[in-house]
Amino acid sequence: MKRVALVVALALTACPPAKPEVDAGREPECSTRSECDAGLVCTAESFCAQCSTSGQCSLKETCNSETRLCQLRDGWGTQCAQNEDCQLGSWCKQGLCQPRSQVSLCPGCPQGERCNQVTSVCEEDLGCSTSDDCSAGEICNTGSRACQPRCTVDTQADICPAGTRCIEEKCSQCGSDADCGPGLSCDAAGNCSAGSRCYTDRDCSVPLVCLVQTGACLPKSPSCRSDDNCAANQRCDVPSGRCLARECQPDRYEPNNDETKAFGVSEGAYRDLTLCSADVDWFSIALARGDQLGVNVDADPFSENNFSTVVKDATGRTVSGGRFLVSYVAPAPATYFVVVSTIDPFQPYDVNFLKSRGTPCDDDALEPNDAVAQATMLNTSRQVDGRVCPQDQDWFRATVPGTATNVRVSLINYTAGAGLLRLCVFKSDGTTQLGCSADAVPSITAPASSLGGTSVVVRVVGDTERIANSYTLNVEFP
Repeated sequence: MKRVALVVALALTACPPAKPEVDAGREPECSTRSECDAGLVCTAESFCAQCSTSGQCSLKETCNSETRLCQLRDGWGTQCAQNEDCQLGSWCKQGLCQPRSQVSLCPGCPQGERCNQVTSVCEEDLGCSTSDDCSAGEICNTGSRACQPRCTVDTQADICPAGTRCIEEKCSQCGSDADCGPGLSCDAAGNCSAGSRCYTDRDCSVPLVCLVQTGACLPKSPSCRSDDNCAANQRCDVPSGRCLARECQPDRYEPNNDETKAFGVSEGAYRDLTLCSADVDWFSIALARGDQLGVNVDADPFSENNFSTVVKDATGRTVSGGRFLVSYVAPAPATYFVVVSTIDPFQPYDVNFLKSRGTPCDDDALEPNDAVAQATMLNTSRQVDGRVCPQDQDWFRATVPGTATNVRVSLINYTAGAGLLRLCVFKSDGTTQLGCSADAVPSITAPASSLGGTSVVVRVVGDTERIANSYTLNVEFP
């Protein structure tokens, strides 16, 4: 046995290790595209390869669906990078020298164009890959590939649309899945969605294109050049090359324009709906106590700011609201109503109703006091217990004694760790703000002479729309 082992050992020692065979068809290694042949991209595996999406190419390029090579977009070139590269009287637009008549100068760029800060010329808005592609004061949302205003926690109230907050300098619906309703997750763009979706054609494998309304990558629809290319009930929108409805057509659930005609729904998706001019769609759904309702509207993302989606209880009170996404936990078994509307003359959409279990937030005895016109009057007692529920706000008004020098408003019997509340004090008109505090022990003092009237108005609201917490409001006149 020892002799056999010795022979094997000698054999291994005498033979040099075999060299791995080189794969002749293997692409050269790379770290950047500049190390690859023209049109190829450097993959995540550090190989030069053909492109599969335009997102692998530069912003000024697109992935050719036949050659699978990156090539310049139509209307873009490499003739110039600044105006000085062109002859006198010409301007550099999208890398091409153009006469003044073919150029729009900043500011005041047409819709769909952005200002090139180097040339002061308006160019096609291609979105962004990094914040270097955006203007000063903007940040690149790499998930949606779009430049958007840069925000801070202090500026989010003025910059961010309703239903969003400032997360990592971007106005976003969510920072994690926990911020989204049932059945939804937080995508790379900071939006709550029902699954992975596209925002631009660059997110799709060529030759597919992004249907922004649904976030699906689909084969490109044949473009129209006249009404002859469209169905009898459609017309051709020549600038966009799309067939559009000649008139807004009511969907199959109409009429459902008020509470008495609300269409009864259950958990699931309802598709191919339409909102026509001044149209409002009402839906009714039965919820048990603790049922968490999630409403997810799928429509053109660019129209989101024109949409409104609210949940109402049986009394007609709005208990939750948003644009494309709404969530609400029922405090009592009842029929609730979901109302969807838009200020646009025509919008097609889908809506998905989702149910899960949540923790209900019971209203305090002072409701409804969700607006300054419904403010609870504090006459004899200036200390009152309240509770803020998600998307709730409590308003109060207290009469100021004629002898008062100052007014001091504070929250007591309140644990900020259970959910941060924001306390705000207003003049008697209920609109002019004197101060706000979101401290752990919020307290605001103001001269009585600054109130501009005989009363002080107070608002208590969650620091975010998902906050629920109890408190005691204390109003003093030291």
